[in-house]
Amino acid sequence: MKLTPFGETVRLLRMRHDVSMKSMAEAMGISSSYLSGIEYGEKTLADKYVDAALQFFRGVASDADLQSLRQAAERSKEVVNVADLQPDARSLVAAFARRLQSGLQPSKEINDWLDSKYPEGKRNDPR
Repeated sequence: MKLTPFGETVRLLRMRHDVSMKSMAEAMGISSSYLSGIEYGEKTLADKYVDAALQFFRGVASDADLQSLRQAAERSKEVVNVADLQPDARSLVAAFARRLQSGLQPSKEINDWLDSKYPEGKRNDPR
């Protein structure tokens, strides 16, 4: 199992400041197992937990470290919920994600369709 960006950053900060998972979890008002679940992406990273983690490290971590933690939290939340989609739509999302993960780019047809739905400046296009 792989840590989320948030999990990696939190663990790095805990190691750097010699803080146990248990003491951080207690300060955040959650169990150690719940914090571990957040770090591994098994539990939802709610804003209240991000705020609690930032508060926990405030005063001991540098401003740059706190900013890194905030950015890592945002990267960890970059999830698209497909639970409410129809099965065919979920299959399309999965196929698209597999294509991108394998290093392939979307086809011209897909890019044209995206451009028609999300005009200039309305989508993040790495082209």
